[in-house]
Amino acid sequence: MAIVLFSFAQKPKDETPAAAKAAFATKYPTAQKVKWSVEKPGEFEVEFTMNKVELSALYDATGKQLETETEMKESALPQAVKAAIAKDFAGYKIDEIEKSTDANGAASYEMEAVKGKVKLEISFDADGKLISNEPLKKENEEKEDSESK
Repeated sequence: MAIVLFSFAQKPKDETPAAAKAAFATKYPTAQKVKWSVEKPGEFEVEFTMNKVELSALYDATGKQLETETEMKESALPQAVKAAIAKDFAGYKIDEIEKSTDANGAASYEMEAVKGKVKLEISFDADGKLISNEPLKKENEEKEDSESK
């Protein structure tokens, strides 16, 4: 009985495969504040800082990089994305902008858009085409959703 209790009291072991960690270390040797987590079964996210910029990368168990997200400023968005925001989301405050690049090099731009009580998570492709527009869940709701599963 004591052995069973002791095993539950231990810190959970890191589930990130060595191949993912090795691929990350090779590509981002100067990364700081590195934090790994399981995104979903078979996919592992690493959040880190480089040159004072917050980034994240997604790897599979074999070490293949699936996606990279880079924090960015609104002023750095492509002109087509800026125009789409001005047209379709006039009056919204844009925040938490990230450039997401998939394994093929295709970029999309994800952000929060807030106007009064309306909070959205929106994303665009590089040509300014709206990819998604969903109500933004609060962090507490996300925790409750994941705990109830």
